[in-house]
Parts: sequence; structure tokens; C-alpha cells
Amino acid sequence: MQLLRLELKGFKSFADKTIVKFSPGMTAIVGPNGSGKSNITDAMRWVLGESNVRHLRGQKAEDIIFAGTEKRRPMSTAEVTLVFDNSDKRLHPDLAEVALTRRIYRSGESEFFINKKACRLKDIQALLADTGLGRDSMAIIGQNRVDAILNSKPEDRRLIFEEVAGISRFKMNKDESLRRMGQTDRNMERVADLMANLEEQMEPLREKAAKTQAHAELSQKKRLYDGALAFHDYKVADRLFTKQENEKIALQQEEIEINTELAGLGAREQQLKLKSEEHQQALRQQEELYAKAQKEEARLEGEKNVLAEQLRNADKELQELSDRIHEIEATIAGDKQKVLVYQKLLADGVGELTAKEAALETAEQAYEAARQELQRIQGEFQTAQKAVAARHDEQLQLVGQVEKFRVELQTLNGELTKTGELVTTLTEELQTVGAEEAEALTKQQTLQEQQEANRAERDQEQQTLGELRKLRQQLERDVQTGRREEQRMEGRLQLLAQWAEQHEGYADGTRNALAAKEPWQQDLLGAIGDLFTVKPEFATALDIALGGSINHVVSRTSRAAADCIAYLKRTQGGRVTFLPLETVHGQAINTPALNESGVLGRAVDCITFDETYRGVFTYLLGRTLVVETMEQAIALQKKYKQQLRLVTLGGEQFQPGGSLAGGVTKRRKASVMAQKEEMGLLNTKLQVLQAELVKKQQAAADYEKQFEELSEQLAAKQNSWDEQHTLLLTAESILKTTRERKLRKEQVLQNNLAEQDRLTGEQARVTMTLAQAESALKTLNETIQADGGHSVTLAELERCQKAQDEAGQVRQDARLHYEQLKQQQSYGEQQINDWQTAIEQNVARMKPLQMQLDVREQQANTELPQKLSDLEHAYEAQAKATAELAKQRDALYESHSEQQRTLADYSTERETLDTRQKRVQQRLVQMEGQLAKYEMNSEQALQKIAELGFSREEAQALQPEGAVADWRLEEGKLSAELEALGAVNPEAVAEYEAAQTKQAFYETQQSDLEQAKAQLEAVIAEIDKAMALQLGEVLEVVGDRFQAVFSKLFGGGTAQIVLTDPDNILTSGIDFYIQPPGKKRQQLTLLSGGERALTVIALLFSFLDYRPAPFCVLDEVDAALDEANVERFGSYLQRLGDDTQFIVVSHRKRTMEAALVLQGVTMVERGVSRLLTVAFDEIEEDME
Repeated sequence: MQLLRLELKGFKSFADKTIVKFSPGMTAIVGPNGSGKSNITDAMRWVLGESNVRHLRGQKAEDIIFAGTEKRRPMSTAEVTLVFDNSDKRLHPDLAEVALTRRIYRSGESEFFINKKACRLKDIQALLADTGLGRDSMAIIGQNRVDAILNSKPEDRRLIFEEVAGISRFKMNKDESLRRMGQTDRNMERVADLMANLEEQMEPLREKAAKTQAHAELSQKKRLYDGALAFHDYKVADRLFTKQENEKIALQQEEIEINTELAGLGAREQQLKLKSEEHQQALRQQEELYAKAQKEEARLEGEKNVLAEQLRNADKELQELSDRIHEIEATIAGDKQKVLVYQKLLADGVGELTAKEAALETAEQAYEAARQELQRIQGEFQTAQKAVAARHDEQLQLVGQVEKFRVELQTLNGELTKTGELVTTLTEELQTVGAEEAEALTKQQTLQEQQEANRAERDQEQQTLGELRKLRQQLERDVQTGRREEQRMEGRLQLLAQWAEQHEGYADGTRNALAAKEPWQQDLLGAIGDLFTVKPEFATALDIALGGSINHVVSRTSRAAADCIAYLKRTQGGRVTFLPLETVHGQAINTPALNESGVLGRAVDCITFDETYRGVFTYLLGRTLVVETMEQAIALQKKYKQQLRLVTLGGEQFQPGGSLAGGVTKRRKASVMAQKEEMGLLNTKLQVLQAELVKKQQAAADYEKQFEELSEQLAAKQNSWDEQHTLLLTAESILKTTRERKLRKEQVLQNNLAEQDRLTGEQARVTMTLAQAESALKTLNETIQADGGHSVTLAELERCQKAQDEAGQVRQDARLHYEQLKQQQSYGEQQINDWQTAIEQNVARMKPLQMQLDVREQQANTELPQKLSDLEHAYEAQAKATAELAKQRDALYESHSEQQRTLADYSTERETLDTRQKRVQQRLVQMEGQLAKYEMNSEQALQKIAELGFSREEAQALQPEGAVADWRLEEGKLSAELEALGAVNPEAVAEYEAAQTKQAFYETQQSDLEQAKAQLEAVIAEIDKAMALQLGEVLEVVGDRFQAVFSKLFGGGTAQIVLTDPDNILTSGIDFYIQPPGKKRQQLTLLSGGERALTVIALLFSFLDYRPAPFCVLDEVDAALDEANVERFGSYLQRLGDDTQFIVVSHRKRTMEAALVLQGVTMVERGVSRLLTVAFDEIEEDME
């Protein structure tokens, strides 16, 4: 027979089901103070039949039931099971294992089971009576047992020996016999009293019986009316319930319709959003088309302006050509006028020339007469006369030449003056045209530079606009993606919130308690998991630290917890641990380890909660430290001697005493911590996402605003650029025309300058020739005059000569005038010919100009106006197209605005539907309350019908006379009559009949009791004899074993057990005389603390040697021993381990080393014990 395991649930600090497995040999149970080690020994003592709660370190029976913590509600029951290996069939011949179970409720009621079959405590005690595990067994030795021996009086020590002697069965029998004898005495007295009382009660009982019969008749009548009224109330409540149920169905249908409308509205809204996006795309395309149309319109306008400028230039050039032609025509007309004048002068000069010629002939004739006269006279003067004539001819020739040169010089001077004036005019015009060209060039260059700058700026802005468009589109896509993610997160959060409202993830008992609709429910503040928040990095650590405590429920009062427990029992709703705020107050650990590296603080400081629950959370988590890594936790445990309760961020758990737990567990997604962690992460992500969405929306709005502003700026700059382009084209055209004009004027100026140079050269030549001719004429005249002065003729000759001279002079003058006139006539003809030639040349020059004028007139009057007209038509058409595009764009804007308004209407409709849905849901909640009320009324009516003893069909068949009001009236009358009768004893009739029967029965009982008393006195005497014999045997055998064990533990010395009254062994006290090695003999009380403790341990081992048990539990019996004595104690346990299974609760290292298995007890959460097992043989195998 061997102890296999111990199962605890709800016993003291073991809130969760805990299985303690025991191996053969020695098992050590270790752990820090207060962790619950001794609760294991208390559980074993309790299940083996201990009924005195004080022996279990309690004040009342319910103290052994888990009382709850800050995070757990108190439990309603405690249950302990001991499982034995029965392979030797010592306990039962047919069972391989025997499981003894004891269960207690807070009401104080206890239940016992053997292999899950209900039994009595006596059955368990009887089963264990001969196994060494009975009530008097030494199988469980606690520190209190050692203290009891050390501090007890000699009389009290005898009781210990009585337990070892096993006479507790005798004492129990004696006590039972004494109890029965006392009971017999009391029964005899009671029977006598009853007989006397019965005689006094017979007459009152008769009267009460008559009253009870009358009461029964009235009650039966009232019962009929109560049944009918109860069924009527049931029908009313059922009808109202049905009506309310129908209304609920209608509301649910309305809710479904609202959800359907919301779904349809969402689909329409989504479809409209897609259409809105398509409209935005179309609007952007329309904007691009509109911009292109504006650009084309600006281009046509520019070309139109260029053509208009060309037309103006053509008109100006036409005017210039016309002016030039007019100038040429004026020159031709002037030349023609000159020709006419000269022709008239020549015509007039012909008569004069004829007259001159006649005068010349007359002069010739006179001269000829004079000459003939002279010839006659002259003779010798003939040669000289010839020379004079030659000189005269030469003089005439020279005069003609001089006159010709003077006329030619005068003409040249006139032409030169005109040419000079023309050159001056052309030079001024050329300067003007040059200034115009420079101005046009400067303007063209300025416009070109501005256009290049504007083009670069426009290209940069277009690039910026393109980048903004891409960024905006990317942001819009990101916002859409973010919105979808936001909707997904919100949907998940709503689901998690719904789970939280439904308490999903909690144990059934927790959910049922929190979902109860009871008056005490308002005093339930919530489950532990709902009352705190934790950062994601601490979620795993807190999940492990809390463990099952997360299902505990916090209540305001213990009364509310008790009511809820009763409710759970009544509804079979599961089990819950409650933590009443009024009783649960934790104490946080204060240790230097808090300042160690890697320690993040107490677990209670790593969560956030309302200060109202400070005591609860301190109770659960105040003594647990959170450490970053497992290595740091191991170092801390070593440094602080395995006294800390630690949990790491990775989930490893260290308990005081050295136990640790870790590894990987698959967390359920629906667990409370997983939900909280996911909800926290989702809330964080949602906040970040919403912040990013706000930023992105703001950025998109900024980009949209920048895009619109940049588009407007770009459109304005495009218009400005188009205007500048038009101005540039106009400037280029003006510059080209100005340059052409300049070239033409420069050509004309060069021609006139060349002509001026030619005329100047000709003038210089003619002037020089005239000067030479005048000089020759002057010389000739002087020569002639000189020769005439030296003439020495006769007077006749002189007279003749003089007459001839006079005639010659006259002839000469006439000839000179004639020659001059003829020369003039010839020069005039020459001039006329020159002018006619000039006229022909001007006419020839005028023809190409006229042709050019015609071409320009064709361009100015036909081609350019036609092109301008075509461009104007094209411009007007483009303007109409642009206006149409603008109209289409405005229409798209209006359509988009309409869509936005529709979306706003959808949003308003959604809000309306949401409001309706909330109202419907609120109404459904209210209706649930009404339904519950009607259902309660209906159940109460049915319960009343059942209490009245009717079935529903029987109550329906009750049909008293009259209406319901008459029933109520009659029921009231019956109630008044019953009240008038007052209280009655329903059993009065039976009691009266029974009293008559009892009177005879009591007489028989009195005789039987007298006989039983005599028999009990004889049994007590026999029991005292047997007890004395067995106690004497124990004192002898245990005394010998005590001496032997003492010598082994102390290494020598003597130990003696002495009776204080040897003649009365059953009442005598027992004392111990001890002589340790090297010391004198003295009483136990005079030894040192360690010697006393080791002596008592020797005594206990002596008891165990006398009364071997399948197992022995030693609870901190080595606490007062030093290291050397602990080592002896451990060695002795190892020697005994082959015969007895030892379970040792200890703090001592040497004792732990002697054990084969360590069972570590710790508290992961305050007030809740956990177990961790370490087998040294397995560790040794792993190390090998």
C-alpha cells in the first residue's frame, strides 16, 4: 500500500485543481513561507477524517475553502482526494486503486466518497482503521505536533502515547458508550418529561385538532379560488408575453430591414464613391482638354494678332511704296514739267535764235560790208586780220564753253542740292528706322528672354504639378487603403467589444455570474480581466502571472458574492472565485530586488486600473516581480536564495523555493488576455492609422489646394506666356519689317550717296573745266585787247577797221548771243533728253514698285484680310469649343458636387438609420426586460399553481361561479375567515392521534432504556481494562525504541520514558528524562532548543517504528535543528525510506538533498498556490 497522489481543488490557497504526485522513498515539499506547503498536510489530515478545524489552522469550517483573492472570487466548495495504490489488496480486495474524497460546502455540509461513491466518515475511518492511517495514526506529524510534545504537560503527553497505542478506537468506543449512556440517561429523563407533558397536552391537542379540521375545509375552498386566480394571472401574463414577443419579432424584423437598408445604402454609397472617383478622373481629363483648348485659343489669338500686325505692317509698307511711287511720279511730273518748260523755252528760244540768227546775218552782212570795205583797204593787214578772226572764233568758242559749263554747273548744283536734301531725309529716316529696329530688337530680345524664363518656370511648374498629381493620387490610394484597413480594424474592435460585453474567453461560471439578471448583480464590479489594461510588452508576463485568476470576479461585498454563488448552484452555472473589496487587501512586496538590473517592477505596477481595485490587484500581483529575461531571473533567484516570485517578459515563471515553469503554450485567440492584447494593439494601430489618415487627408487637401493654386497659376502664366508669345511673334514680325525697311532705305541712301558723289565729282569737274574755260577766255580777251591797242593802220584802215571791228563786234556779239542761245538751246535739248531719260528710268523704276505695290495691295486687301478672317473664324470656333468644354467642365463640377451632396445625403440617411437602429435596439433591450417581467409573472403564476398542488390542466379546469372580480372577493372573504381562525397546526389531528399512541410507546421505552444503561456500564469497564493493557505495552516497546533512536541521532546518550502515576496508567502523566552524550541526566524541558527538537524527533520516529504507516508526512519538524543535526535527520530518513514513504515539508537544504523528488509550492498570484515538480533521478540521468 502506497500513496500515489493528492488532488486538491478549492482547499485553502489551492484555488485551481492541483495534483501532487508522490514517488516511493522520500518526497520533499519546499517553498517560501506562506506559499501553502502546510496546506498540503492539512488537506491530507482533513481527508483522513480530521474534524477539528483548529487542528487545520482555522477558526471555522469555511476557512478551509478558498476565500478568494484580489483577482479571484471565493469558491463555494473545497475538495480533496487521496489516491492509494492497493496492489497488496490491503484496503479492498477488488480495487487496484482506492481514492478517498472529502468535499465541504460553505454551508458547512460535508460529503465523503470512496472511489467516487458517496459514503460516511465512519466508512473511511473503518477502511483505514488497520492501516496505520486512522485518527490515532502518526502518519502526519506537523510542527504543531513537535511543539505540542515540547510544550505539553505530562497528562497531555499521555494522550499522544494513547494515539500511538491505537487505543483511540477503544477510547472512541468508550466515548461512544459513555455518550450512549449519557444519551440513555437523557432519554430516560426525556421520556419521563414527555409522558408528563403528554398528559398535559391531550386536551389542548383535541381542541387544536377540531380547529385544524375547520381550517382545512376553508383552506381547500380558498385553494380552489387561488388556483383559478393564479391561472388567470398566468393567462394574462402569457398573453402579454405573446404580444410583447410578437412586437419583439416585429422590431427584430425592423432591425433586419434597417440592417438591409444600411447594407444597401453602403453598397449605393460605395458605388457612388466609385462613380465619384470616375467623375473626378473625367473632370481631370476635361480640365486637361479645357487647358489644351485654352492653349489652342491663345495660339490662334496670337496668330491672329501676328496677322493683324502683318496687315498693319503691310498697310504701312503699302503706304511707303505708294509714297515712293508718288515721289517717283512727282519726280517724273517735275521732270516732265521741266521738259515742257524747257521745250517752251526752246520754242521761245527758236524765235529768238532766228532773230539772233537774223541779227547775226545782219551783223554778218554789216561785217561783210565792212570787211569788203576793209578788204579793199586792207592789204597787208589780211594775215593779221585772219589771226584776229581766229582769236575771235576761239573767244566765241570759249564763251560758248563757259556758258555751257555754267548752265551745266547750275544744273548740277540743283541736282546736287536735291540729292543732298534726299540724302539728309534718307539719313534721318534711316536713323529713325535704326532706332525703331533697335527698339524692336530690344523688345524682341526682352520678350524672348521673358519667354525662355517663363518657359523654364512653366516647365518646372508643370513638372511640379505632375509630381503633385502623382503624390495626390498616391495619397488618395493610401487613404483608400487606410480607410479599408480602418474599417477592418473597427469591425474587429466591434467584434472584440461584443465579445467583451458577452464575457467571451472567461470560464463558464464567470460568464454566467456576470450575465445574471439579479438584484445583486450590480454589486459585481466585473471580472479581473475587464478591470485593468496592460501594455503589449507586458501582456505575456501578466497572462502568466495571473493564470486562472483572470476569471476571478470582483464584488463590492461578500454578501453579493454569496448570493451569486447560490445563484450559480441553483442554475448549475459553474464555479467562480470572488474577490470582495471589503475583505481582500493585498500587501505589495518591498524588496531590494526591485532595484536590480533587469527588474521592471512589480507586476501590479505594470498594469493600469482604477484605484478602487488597488487592494485586489495588489493581492494578486503585488508580490510578483516582472523581469526582462530568464537569465536575469535565474541570477536574481540565486542571489535572493529562491525567495522571489518572478515572471519574465517571455512568460517564464519562478516561484519561491526554486521552482520554475516555462516553454511554449498555444494561446487561444479568444482568451481574455489575447483579446485585451489584440484590442490594445488594434486600438494603438487604429489611433496611429487614424492619425496617419488625418495627416494624409490633410496632406491630400494641401496637395489638392497646391494643385489647384498651381493649376490656376499655371493657367494664368500660360495665358501670360501666350500673350508674350504673341507679342514676341509681333515683335519679330515688326523687327523683320523694320529691318527690310532699313535695308531698302539703306539701299536707296547708298544709291543717292553714289549719285551725290557722282554729281559732286561732276560738279568739281565742270567747275574746274569752267574755271579753265573762263581763264582761257580772260587770257584770250586780254590778248585781243592787247593786240588791238598796238594796231598802227591808217585812219581809213582804222576807220574801216573800226567799222569792221564794230561790225565784227556786233557780229561777234550777235554770234556770241547766237551761239550762247544756240548753246542754251542745245543744252536745253540735252536737258530735255536727260530729263526724258530720267523720266523713262523713273517710269522703269516705278514699274517694279507698282508691281510690288500691287502685290502688297493684294496681300493687304485680299490675302491677309482673308487669312485674318479665317483665323478669326477659327478663333471664334475654338472659343466656342473652349466655352463648350468649360460648360462641360462646369457640368462635371456640378455633377461631382451633386454626387458629393448625394453622399452627404447618404451619410445623413445612414445617421438616421443608425439612430433608428439604436432606438430599435434600445426598444429591444427594454422589451427583453418586459418579456423577462412577463415571463417571471407567468412562472410565478405557474409556481403558485404548482405550490397549490394543481397541474396546469387542473388549474385551467377550475371555473368557480361568477367573474374574476367575484373570485377575488370570495378569496378575500375566505382569507379573512382563515385569519380569524388564527394560526393552526396542520398536524393537530394527527398529533392528537399520535399522542395517544406515544403515551403507550413511552412506557415501553422507559423500560428498554433502563436495560441499555446497565449493559453500557459493563462495556465501559471492559474497554478500560483493554486500554490499560495496550498503553502499558506501548510504553514498554516505545521506550526501548526511543532509547535506540535517540542514541543513533545523538551518537550516544540515554533517553527514558517515566509515568508520573504508575498505579493509574490511564490518568497518569508521562515525562522524559534525557542524558545527551557528555551531559548529565535531566528533564526534557531543561535541554537546549535543538536538543529538545531532536529528542522529540527521536520520539516520533519511535512512534512510527511501533505503528508503521504506508506513508509519513513530516511538516517542518527539522525547523529548529542545526546543519549537523539536519544531516543526521536526513540520513535517518533515507534509511527508513525503504520501508516507509516519507513526505517532508522543509526549508532545510540538507533535507531537500536527501529527497528523491522535490515538490515546489509557490504563489504565482497572491493567495493562490501552484505546484512545480523536480525529480533528482531524472536530472541525474539528463546530466549523465
